[in-house]
Parts: sequence; structure tokens; C-alpha cells
Amino acid sequence: MRRNLSLALLAGLLAPFAAHAGGPIKLSDFRALVGFGTPQFSPDGKRIAFRTIRADFVHDRYDSTLRVMATSGGRARTLVRGMRAMRSVRWSPHGHRIAFIAKVGHYRPQVYVVAASGGTPHQLTAAPNGVEQFAWSPHGKTLAYVTPDNSPLSARDRRTHHDLFEIHDDDYLITRPPVPAEIWLFSLSSGTARQLTHGPGGVLEVAPPIGGAISTPSWSADGRWIVYARQADADDGDSDRTTIMAVNVASGQERAIGGHTSYEYTPRFAPHGLKVAFLYPHGPGPVSVMDFYVGSPSGAARDVSAGLNRNLAANFAWLPGGTALVGIADAGIDSKLFVQPLGGPGRALRLHGLQAISLGVSSRGALAVVADDTTRAPELYLMRTPGSVPVRLTDFNRRFDAYTYPVSVAVQWRAPDGQLNDGILTYPNGYRPGKRYPLVVFSHGGPEAASIEHFDADEIGPLRLLFAARGDLVFEPNYRGSDNLGNAHEHAIYRDPGVGPDSDVISGIRMLEAKGIVDTARIAAVGHSYGGYMTAWLISHQHFWRCAVVADGAVDWTEEYELAGAGNLAWTRASLGGSPWNPRSAALYRTGSPITYAGDITTPTLILSGTDDVTVPITESFALYHALASRHVPVKFIGIPGAYHMPQDPVHLELFYAAMLHWVDKYLGP
Repeated sequence: MRRNLSLALLAGLLAPFAAHAGGPIKLSDFRALVGFGTPQFSPDGKRIAFRTIRADFVHDRYDSTLRVMATSGGRARTLVRGMRAMRSVRWSPHGHRIAFIAKVGHYRPQVYVVAASGGTPHQLTAAPNGVEQFAWSPHGKTLAYVTPDNSPLSARDRRTHHDLFEIHDDDYLITRPPVPAEIWLFSLSSGTARQLTHGPGGVLEVAPPIGGAISTPSWSADGRWIVYARQADADDGDSDRTTIMAVNVASGQERAIGGHTSYEYTPRFAPHGLKVAFLYPHGPGPVSVMDFYVGSPSGAARDVSAGLNRNLAANFAWLPGGTALVGIADAGIDSKLFVQPLGGPGRALRLHGLQAISLGVSSRGALAVVADDTTRAPELYLMRTPGSVPVRLTDFNRRFDAYTYPVSVAVQWRAPDGQLNDGILTYPNGYRPGKRYPLVVFSHGGPEAASIEHFDADEIGPLRLLFAARGDLVFEPNYRGSDNLGNAHEHAIYRDPGVGPDSDVISGIRMLEAKGIVDTARIAAVGHSYGGYMTAWLISHQHFWRCAVVADGAVDWTEEYELAGAGNLAWTRASLGGSPWNPRSAALYRTGSPITYAGDITTPTLILSGTDDVTVPITESFALYHALASRHVPVKFIGIPGAYHMPQDPVHLELFYAAMLHWVDKYLGP
């Protein structure tokens, strides 16, 4: 339920702020939430294969079930359940079989296949180092799969401790020499595999620093070429050094597609011909929205979405005929679908209040969309044409219809320098006009992301609904650097990591206070990742906060540059304008880091960090903790064993959110 702020306040005088008649939702209720993998149409467009994902709190893991349902509706049929780490569902080109990646026992992930009519899955590949991605060839006789190379260290080297290795742009937890991943071709008829790509670099296997994603190799329609994103080396700090390559399946010869040496991601061949779409920054520089580029193995690439002014996500696809692309991008507080023709302006599709999470496109032009909104849990929807109304196909989360939900509204304001910002304001359950409420300010991460009206997604997860159920206002500002208001708004964070975003958030709070709805003595700052950075910055520069939560928060840009993986070395260099040792940018590494001002913090602060986090090293949390504890500022530091940049298991994830809720409740009170 969404409307502008003034209408929401008026509605509060006329009707209850509630969408359902049940009680408020609790953290434990989210244990029943069913998630969805990316839907995949059968080649004839008549069926959809998808995964449902449930949390198993007894074994502390997430379990996937492979299902198939007709686009005409009806019940989804279960094909496979109980296989560990299932992902990457792909129909065979003739539609008789479905392949996927999964693990059995303690063995590495491999490609398995099951008949589309049902049966027992059987293993196809036997890659000693496991399979990371795969794709069927157009004729269905070959699989292209990605697997890591063997380690340069032998078992004898490790046994005798002759295992020293060189470190370059790698994270601080590295314990062995990095190895590239390469493409192999597996023949289904002979059961043999041969290596297709070689070199010091390899297939991109690490999260990019700003946009794009790890992607599956893509075959040309004639089966002669495969395109992929190639990283210049195997070091996990260099995921910016990527180029889209086309490799000839017969000869192994390679050609660059895009003409750049960095920041090219997620190539997809068109359904016909040799056109290749991929993502590349709009500019200036990489701190900008990602655009659709289209090229070919024999021609130069061009930007086809320059006028769209949207940060296009890695989940995109060609429409039939190869004359347009459809993708997901943030727009305001919505996650929308956009159709971008190869010539002419792009346009947003009407989702009638839904927020897109993932999509698949059929050979007939239909769209399968996993979507939700603030009061509707995710389900699978069908759009028979890009212009049609989404029709819900599944009902796995119907139990969530019974709760009482708060109202969320879009708000806009300008910072003192004129920067336009927007965000989400969620009223507490049972909101009464004229009463002032505690305020929780949640800053999203990224920063090239946004707070969107999802049900339980992104870093805020269930916290929006849970804080509101406790009687709090929840404010999610999309400060400059966010990707939802176009390129200028996203690029505005370049060489301004803290001061500008701080003014955006603070002016947003002042805007809410002027409405007379905020208890100004009870305001909390909460954030994860870059949102943790924002929280640490805010509490070191303003002192009205009742409490704060810094979760996996970056507080020292020099440590991000020197110790982090997952592309954050590249992110700091690109965003701050150079390295810590470049005279032009060196000072900003200090003046733009919250740790520089940690001696000014007086706010009671909860710090959470994963012990295996290489995106934001836990060393930064140690520094922030000691800066507060040594001065007797109330602080608690919680480590999450084995967690990377968010807990990856359901038990730790629930405890992660519970710790935040408890800390804020302790200081904001009822």
C-alpha cells in the first residue's frame, strides 16, 4: 500500500492504518516464508520450472525443491526435493529434461538432470573441482560448464609444507594460491569433457564492485560461439578487470566484444543471430548506472539504453526476435521491469503495485516474474505479454495474508545543496495521527542499491515490519549514491562518501520531524554494509541518536582497499578517485572514514560482523569496538561464526535480526 505523504496523513484521519485483520507479524513467523529461484520457461513456453526455498531450522540450512507448472495454471508438480545446494535450473533445448547444479554428500557440486515428466535425477558431470555454472548447447548434445583449475600446489607440497604462495589483490583471509575458473565442454553422448578456455585469467567468479554479477556462459543460436565475462587474473580484488569474450567452440580462438578492459558483465546472446547484450557503466567512470550494450563477435558494441537513465540489474533477457531486452531496475521505491528496444526509448512495464525480484522470458514473449510488495509475500506471476496484467500462479505464502501490516509511503525531500532524495516511511501498526513515535532510520548498503518496497528482501529483511509492529516509525532514506533516481543521483557520491549522504539523511529526518510525527528524543540509526558505514558516520557527526546498530559496516577506507575482496579494492579506488597512496585521493581515505571521528561517538552502539567477511573485514569492527569501549561508551560487539557479509544459514540470520531488534528495543523503549 503506497501513496504520497500528505495523502497518507489524510487517510490516517479517515481510516485505520491496517491492511489485514490479523495480528502483527513476529520474527519467528518468517520461518515459514517460502523463497523462489529464478523462473525458467520450457522451450515451447507452456511450462515454467522454478525452485521453492524453505528454511530448515533443525539442520540449519536452506532446502530447495524443483517444481514445474503449466502456464495455464493449476498446481505445481514436484520433480526433485532433498538435494543440497540446488541452483541454476535449466531446460534442455528440446524440453524433455531439466538440468541443475546440486551436491550429494561431501562431493563437490555437479550438474544433474531429471526428466521433465519426473523420475530420479542422475549425475552428468564429474568435474574434480566442481561445477560453478553451466549452459546447454542449442542442439542439446553438449554442456558448457565452468570449473576452477587445479591448484598449482600438489598434495605433496601441502603435506611437506612447501606451500608458500604469492598474494596480489586478494582478501586478508586467503589461505592458498588463487586459481582461475575456465569453461569446459561436456559431451552427453560420450560422457567426456574437454577444456575450451585457457589463460592466466579466467571466468569471472567474484562479485563485481559496483554493478553486474557472476553469470552463466551463453551460447550463440548456431552453437558456434560462447560468450562470457573474463577476469584478467584470479585475484578476488580484481573483479573490475573484466572483458566480454566470445570463444569459438571449434577452435578455442577468442575475440573481445565490448572494447573495454574493465567493468563489462553478464553477456547474453540473442535468440537468433550473433548479437550479444551485456552491462557496462554509463559514466562518467564506473560510479554510475549500468547500461545495456549490444555488440557481436565481429562488430563494435554500442550503448542502447543511454536514454533510459536506470541502473539495470544483471537479471535481464532478450525478447523473442532479438529486437529488445527486458530487465529489472530500481525506480523510486519500486523495483520495475523495463523493456529496452535496440533502437528508441525504453519504457517501464506496469506491475500494478508489485516489486520485481527475478524474471524469465519465454520463446512466445511471456514473462514469468517473482514479485512481492510490502504486504504481499513473494509469489510467481505470469505476464502473457509485456503489456498484460500480472496473474499470480502460485500460493505458497498464503499464510502471510492473515497478518496486520503497517502502511509504507514514499517520501521526497531535498538536501541543503538541492540534491533530490526519496525513501520509504513506514508507520507503526495502529498509527494514530497527532501522536509522536520513536523513529528507526535504516540506511541500505551498496551504496549502488536502494530501499525498495519488498516484503522481506535486501538487507532490511523483516526489520521494517517488525519495528513497525513494535510501535516505531521506520525511515529508509535513499541517499545520494543510491541507484533509484538516475545516473546523476548515483554518481553524486563520487569523492563524497560521507558528507553529502549525511546531509541527505539528516535533512530527511528534519523533514519528518516537521510533520510532527517523530519523538525526537527517541531516534535510532541502523545499517548494514555501506549502511553500516552511514550509521557510523552519522553517530560520529550528530549526537541526538538514542542508539545505533553497525552491521558489517565499513568504517576505514584504507582497510577496505588493503584487506577486502569481492571487488572492494576496486570500489574504493573508483569511488574515492584513486588509491590511499595517490596524492589526489590519500586525504579522502582519512577524512571520509568514520573511524577517523570515532573518538566523538557517544551513542550506545551494537556492532555485528561475520568472522569470514571479506567484503568488509571484521578488523574494521574491532577498531570501532575498541574506539568506543576504551572510552566507556556503551557498546556490544557480536561475531557471527563463518558468516561472509550476511549470515548464510537461517539460525544465524534470525539471531542477527533478533540482536538488532533487542538492542533498539532496549534504548527506544515501548
